[in-house]
Amino acid sequence: MKFAVQLYSLRELAAREGAEAVLRTVSEAGYDGVEFAGFYDLSPQQMKALLEKYHLEPVSAHIGADSVAPSMEYIDTLGIGNVFVPWVARETFDDEASYQELCQKIKDAYALLKDKALFGYHNHAHEFEGGKDRLARLLSDLPFLKAELDVFWATVAGLDPVKYLEGLGDRLAFVHIKEAAKEDPVHTAQPVVGEGAVDMRGVFGLMNRKKIGWAVLEVEQYPCGEAEYLRRSLENMKKLAK
Repeated sequence: MKFAVQLYSLRELAAREGAEAVLRTVSEAGYDGVEFAGFYDLSPQQMKALLEKYHLEPVSAHIGADSVAPSMEYIDTLGIGNVFVPWVARETFDDEASYQELCQKIKDAYALLKDKALFGYHNHAHEFEGGKDRLARLLSDLPFLKAELDVFWATVAGLDPVKYLEGLGDRLAFVHIKEAAKEDPVHTAQPVVGEGAVDMRGVFGLMNRKKIGWAVLEVEQYPCGEAEYLRRSLENMKKLAK
């Protein structure tokens, strides 16, 4: 199993010190790759040079369906093999006309990606609110679409993330490893991976059984310094993945 960092996690470091500091921090912490959330206003060639300098694989990117077309130069130049829609509002799912428009945008984006990259969807909690499973409907209506399940948001939504991961079958592509505090997780800093409320042992055990090749760490609120958090979480993830 390889390990990547969703670069949204380091948005504050990027604002303070820039893109190169972000990639250097990920590399020095021992990670294999990165998942993009934007490209820091660098050209594809500039980003490729930085990735090569820090020996990081551009394993995936969060790109909205209607932003795929203008991002194709990055996808092609960097060789990004996995693209995930990062967020869709609950209102879009619950209004039928908006939902059908979303599905068409995803189909249009897939037409551009299908020979280049896997295309999938990354959840939050609202896909499961009100007794509905909006992610399941999206996957049913779009058979080509894969899932990048965020275990933090699944836990916040009251799901057993291991059971939900199992139920995704071959639609599961990636897993977002995000820890949850035991109380008020939405408003509380995330503990180091393996030290919180998410059943990370079960998550990594399932990932091993399904031969999921990448674990993608994401952090929204840190309990300690960024570099320390990345390093300690990677140590724990490697133990959990054995």
